[in-house]
Amino acid sequence: MNLNLHLLNPPQRQAVQHIGGPLLILAGAGSGKTRVITHRVGYLLHQGIAPGHILAVSFTNKAADEMKERVAGLVGKRQAAEVYLSTFHSLGADILRQDIHHLGYKKPFTILDQGDQLNVVKSALKELRLDPKQVEPRRILSLISRAKMGFCEPEELDDLRADPLLPFAQRLFGMYRSALRGLNAVDFDDLICLPVVLFQDHPEVRQRWADRFRFVMVDEYQDTNQTQLLFLDELVRDHRNLCVVGDDDQSIYGFRGAVAQNILEFENRFRGTRVIKLEQNYRSTGNILEAANALIAHNRHRKDKALWSAQGAGNRLRYVQCADDREEGEFVAAEIERLRFKYGLQYEDFAILYRVNPQARPFEEALRSFRIPYTVVGGTEFFDRKEVKDFVAYLKACMNPNDEVNLRRIVNVPPRGVGPTLLERISEFAHDRRLSFFNALEEVADDPSLIEGIGPSVAGKLTDLVALLESFRARFDAAEAEQAEVSEVARAFLKRIGLIEHLRSVEKNPRIARRRVENVEDILGSIASFEEGYSSSLRAYISRISLDRSFDSDAAPDPGVRLMTLHSSKGLEFPAVFFVGLEERYLPHERSLHSEADLSEERRLAYVGITRAKQFLCLSSAAERTRFGARETRQPSRFLDELPGDLLEVGSAHESASLVEKKDDQRKKYMAALRSAIFDD
Repeated sequence: MNLNLHLLNPPQRQAVQHIGGPLLILAGAGSGKTRVITHRVGYLLHQGIAPGHILAVSFTNKAADEMKERVAGLVGKRQAAEVYLSTFHSLGADILRQDIHHLGYKKPFTILDQGDQLNVVKSALKELRLDPKQVEPRRILSLISRAKMGFCEPEELDDLRADPLLPFAQRLFGMYRSALRGLNAVDFDDLICLPVVLFQDHPEVRQRWADRFRFVMVDEYQDTNQTQLLFLDELVRDHRNLCVVGDDDQSIYGFRGAVAQNILEFENRFRGTRVIKLEQNYRSTGNILEAANALIAHNRHRKDKALWSAQGAGNRLRYVQCADDREEGEFVAAEIERLRFKYGLQYEDFAILYRVNPQARPFEEALRSFRIPYTVVGGTEFFDRKEVKDFVAYLKACMNPNDEVNLRRIVNVPPRGVGPTLLERISEFAHDRRLSFFNALEEVADDPSLIEGIGPSVAGKLTDLVALLESFRARFDAAEAEQAEVSEVARAFLKRIGLIEHLRSVEKNPRIARRRVENVEDILGSIASFEEGYSSSLRAYISRISLDRSFDSDAAPDPGVRLMTLHSSKGLEFPAVFFVGLEERYLPHERSLHSEADLSEERRLAYVGITRAKQFLCLSSAAERTRFGARETRQPSRFLDELPGDLLEVGSAHESASLVEKKDDQRKKYMAALRSAIFDD
């Protein structure tokens, strides 16, 4: 065991060595919280606690994987594999896989992604003859989600009483829940809500899981919502060995339901809590941290703490007010080149952070003009691409013949003559006969006369589809049992379903067709990587990608400057950060101006942006900006006034540009002299 507590600072060591009873670790930005969590797992194991009794929960699979890797480095892969390192949703899914039958569901069940959920809502709107252009499905789904997570009806959401779509959400709520039960399916909210219901209605089930997880840790606790808090309450009610790690100053996900009060009131909820503060920052220089501390101190309701660094004061922050958004973009591009030349930085060392995605455009234009490579973080999610969803639907349908959602998706991909009308007739036939959708396909394939419109050709294709799914289900199961390469079976499956040929035939642009084919083939590589690192089980892989919306590619990240929203930047760090668009109605956002709670969250968002910078931080705003096609005057953000003046160096947008032009002139003169020397001799 490579556990060396002398590598920790005193507060970190105290947090690691606390074992019994509730513990709140207030971990400021860059204070080494992941090191504390992983060392605490190692310390518990060193004290003789069985690895199977330890549960550590994070919010993303990426964070859980990092914990697992670092715990393995401390205690070895065998013990690390037995510790339950997971996300809330993965934990909920595992509990439901074992015990969902207590709630009247069948095993296995289907987990719907957002696209599937929207289809359920759209079907309900169609049944009620409501126009989806007026009753927006995504907004309805959001209201339904709010109600589910609050264990209430939509009409009971007091803060949304004035929402014009609330009456429609109330009408659709019951239909949505009934549709999910009819599909034997759950959505992401259910992965948290249903375990709470299960624990409250079936004490013996709760007791079994509580006995299993006797030491519970939660990372990023400030991002939990009320339902996740109830979930934790049920798990730790008996032993109260709950350790949470978080920072109320970085609670920025209120729009997702996160409740900052969960961390602020932790000691009141869990009596006898020990509180340990991690305030030493290992990321940023002193001036950056002093600015961050001064800003966040303006929030009234927060835990008292102040970050400090042993790295020295470093550079002062720079602030530039530009004439307009075009000048702001050109200033940032020029300043990137200036810092790169002066300090030997790489383009990957820079990030441009903004409040909302539309702010990226002038910076993209300027970076292109300066021929600076860049990447915009937060494009279309890999698993939301149609061709990827189609292949994943095939894999899900192959594993679970009762998965009506994914069977309906693939039954006509590639085309088999089963259009929307025929699809609904098969669904009605299944409903009338009380058959699963798969069994209905089997019967209709055997006897096409059962449904009007199914000729011999369509019946033959349905027969082939049913046989294909059954054949490969057996092959996948055999590969898992024999610990063989599931990825090779998936490759053969992809070839047999004809999806690649279908993509090439329907996409007229060869470049786009090639990219779509590569996207599907990337799934095979993803399965192979999962086999190497986790499990030779297609079911385990499907569970993973159903719960994790990110895609782990082996390819190196694209080179260049990173452009991203402040929300996307959380957890990241860069040597040089440009914090742009610091204006009223951007930051703080115009929706937050009439609420102290919302304004406090906007300030926390600014705090997160500042603490992403390691060495250089430049703040900027525009005096005039084009919005919605019109020019408008802008006011600098009030948050700029909350930063200490002696930490700010106020500069001009023209300084960097002139320095870069001078550098360009030198480069042009050098190239001219070089050409002359080569060609004139």
